[in-house]
Amino acid sequence: MTTVITRMTEVQDQVIKAINSVNEPLTEAISTAVNFVVENLPQIPAVPFAEKFPTPKDLINNQAKFASKLVTTNKAVALSAASAAQPLTDQLLDRKSGPVRAKDAA
Repeated sequence: MTTVITRMTEVQDQVIKAINSVNEPLTEAISTAVNFVVENLPQIPAVPFAEKFPTPKDLINNQAKFASKLVTTNKAVALSAASAAQPLTDQLLDRKSGPVRAKDAA
């Protein structure tokens, strides 16, 4: 990997680590708040038409599935664009181009 990619990967890993570090404290804070509410309110009424609403887990799983499809599609489009630009980027970056096209060989 190039130095730039290596540094980018290090920064990305730090971002993931920072996000993961919030997991436990956030979960504990929510659990504490929920326990307080449940213990101090004897009866919490259900939301009208509650059966029609997805659970928070269902919403999160649905959005994660969408995000995964979005990343996959975005990657395919970006790689296609990068391939189309490769003859120029190879020249600009002083790299050897890929296979010679029939048009170029003539």
